Amino acid sequence: MHKRFSSLIAMLALLALPVVAQVAAPSGAAPAKKTLITAASVEAATKAILEQVGEMRQIRVLSPVKSGTRSRAEIEQMVIRNFNEETRPGEIEASGKALFAFGLVPPGFQLKEFTIKLLTEQVAGFYDPKTKEFFIADWNDLDAQKPVIAHELTHALQDQNFNLRRFEKWPAGDSDREMAIHALIEGDATVLMYDYMLKPMGRSVAQLPMTISKLAEAGMAMAGGDDVKMLKAAPAALRESLIFPYVYGADFVQAMLKRQGWSGVSQAFTDLPQSTEQILHFDKYTAREMPVKVQLNDLSATLGEGWKRLLTDINGEFGYLMILAEYIPKEQARQAAAGWGGDQYALYERASDGKLLIVHRSVWDTAEDATEFVNAYVVRTRKRYPEMKSGEAGPAGQESFITPDGTTLIERQDKSVLIIEGLPAAMAAKAAGISAALRSEAKPKGEVK
Repeated sequence: MHKRFSSLIAMLALLALPVVAQVAAPSGAAPAKKTLITAASVEAATKAILEQVGEMRQIRVLSPVKSGTRSRAEIEQMVIRNFNEETRPGEIEASGKALFAFGLVPPGFQLKEFTIKLLTEQVAGFYDPKTKEFFIADWNDLDAQKPVIAHELTHALQDQNFNLRRFEKWPAGDSDREMAIHALIEGDATVLMYDYMLKPMGRSVAQLPMTISKLAEAGMAMAGGDDVKMLKAAPAALRESLIFPYVYGADFVQAMLKRQGWSGVSQAFTDLPQSTEQILHFDKYTAREMPVKVQLNDLSATLGEGWKRLLTDINGEFGYLMILAEYIPKEQARQAAAGWGGDQYALYERASDGKLLIVHRSVWDTAEDATEFVNAYVVRTRKRYPEMKSGEAGPAGQESFITPDGTTLIERQDKSVLIIEGLPAAMAAKAAGISAALRSEAKPKGEVK
């Protein structure tokens, strides 16, 4: 369901800073003197903050970092270039169709165009691992952006010590693992950014009375104005997916700091998190609870002439949280998604009319977890389609519903759940064959190192 669109965002991580300041700042603190952004002032700030970040992060500064400024137009062009470099032809369009098929964006939603505008709005600074350079937006006060500089220079030190370019070639079809590793990278930089701001007050993230995600929720509620206009207008699932690496990644690093210190965070770049489940539940990372591999057979031949599989991917716990939370209370969705063990989904399109069909199979930790998820998904489906009708009765553990988008079939067998959404009425007779094809064993994927 989710896809990493860019590694450029820094402004998103600033949402919690006003709340951090309220929690930690001494009363009567004098405002910082404003400094104009010039090439010389940015170079001086980069040099000074790089040394501070290295000391605070307990990581070696192996070389200086070049710095510069970029205008909003230049940043927009770079966002577009990153899009083109990081995505395969048709990938963004297919991802947008998957979001629509899951009911997470409105009809006709232009995912690429919207996301470019959103990222351009949110970027305050960025580090480029290809050129080893740091750039900052030229329209803000330099002092106000020093936390952003600390954030991005943490990326520079990650790159120097752990080689960020090894993560550029993300494996196709495993967005969940991709997002988990992205959350480590951004969570590390976000926590350091907060520590940078808190250090003059004698405080640290490890001492904060709440998690970064809670602070970010409060910061988002307080935020307003043109700086967050596109962010607040974004569909919830897209907004949460973009924020996830920063806030939930920061929760993960915050938990690591409390138990193992910065050395533990550095070790995580070797012992990488393998799923968003491990990011959301730090104990599952330390226990090395690995995701279960699920692979669906290609249904193109079963569906018939004109049908094409557009993409396959993994929702993960976070993806299912977003899919459920779009229609049911978030806390209920969080609880229902928490027993996730593994999954895969596939999106199909009929060439003649653009009809979409999405299928997904998930494996849960226990049969009880699977039942809880099914119950939540049925409620979600009823909320999504208030006018839907119950379909023909099936075997035990199977429910079907007739919706304006076609038949939805939800089927549980022990810890496994299979869901088919958007099956055309004329193909209802194929439901049993589709279910059988999806439940048969597919050739397992090799593990990505």
